[in-house]
Amino acid sequence: MTKIFIDNQAVIAISKDPVCHGKTKNFNIKLYFLREIQQNGEVILVYCKSEDQLADLFTKPLLVSKFELLRQKIGVCRS
Repeated sequence: MTKIFIDNQAVIAISKDPVCHGKTKNFNIKLYFLREIQQNGEVILVYCKSEDQLADLFTKPLLVSKFELLRQKIGVCRS
């Protein structure tokens, strides 16, 4: 099983809800795929607060203080 840490609680709720929501029509294919692999037990979505998202280190421009904090959390030290 693969854990995916996500900072959007609405996406987690929608992915578990079998009802089709009008606002999700733009990503229905991804949503159905996500529901299927969750039901198979291949993936589990886990809520993670935005400030604790380590992936932001690699995907977003950050303030130096935020960059250094996330860098420290993943164990990369300044040389």
